[in-house]
Amino acid sequence: MVGDHRPTRCAIVTGGGSGLGRAVAQRFAAMGMRVGICDIRAEAVGPEGFVCDVRDEAQVRAMIAHFAERFGRIDVVVNSAGILETGGGATVPVETMTLATWSSVLAVNLTGAFLVCREAIPVMKRGAWGRIVNIASRAGRTRAGPAAYSASKGGLIAFSRVLAGEVAGLGITVNCVAPSRVATPLTAGDSGSEVIAAKLAETPVGRLATTEDVAGAVAYLVSDEASFVTGAIIDVTGGSYMP
Repeated sequence: MVGDHRPTRCAIVTGGGSGLGRAVAQRFAAMGMRVGICDIRAEAVGPEGFVCDVRDEAQVRAMIAHFAERFGRIDVVVNSAGILETGGGATVPVETMTLATWSSVLAVNLTGAFLVCREAIPVMKRGAWGRIVNIASRAGRTRAGPAAYSASKGGLIAFSRVLAGEVAGLGITVNCVAPSRVATPLTAGDSGSEVIAAKLAETPVGRLATTEDVAGAVAYLVSDEASFVTGAIIDVTGGSYMP
């Protein structure tokens, strides 16, 4: 835009090497942002990304410092890193779930987002502008998912709302996008024909969500137009959940 002197926005996307995270990163790049991809897998991030296990406090701190130095600012953070507990494609019931499984899911999906937000907020404060979007799930609002995953996503929603209130006066918004089933590598092991048929049957729109559907919702929340939206949950579910 002629005469538009706004700085180029700089974003970090965790879990950006595949699935929803990759779709969000690609959407941001198409919007003209500088994008830093964080992923636990070195082969997924490429030479411009940063290998980081979001469960590890020191690694998260190093990742944020790396991108803050490289970009000179951090404007947008999307917490998309996540794992789903399954056993051979089947949901693990609470009765047989190990503490290790429970702890691992919460560590990635909830504690990881906490650590990333905590380290990024001081950098955002320097620019008096920021957008944080946490990828939750319909499972955090219904009985749609397995226990540890649902608990982690429900906790992420609650965490996001508290954080939204804490940073609202700093020019920073915090929101969640809560999709239903999306075809990604994360859900592939739990996406047999019977599962897909059941998901389609409960979705009025008549199809599963795409990664682009979710990326579009995220794109709105990080825009200037969403400056008055904070502490919100955008349900990208095709009508399968209507609060």
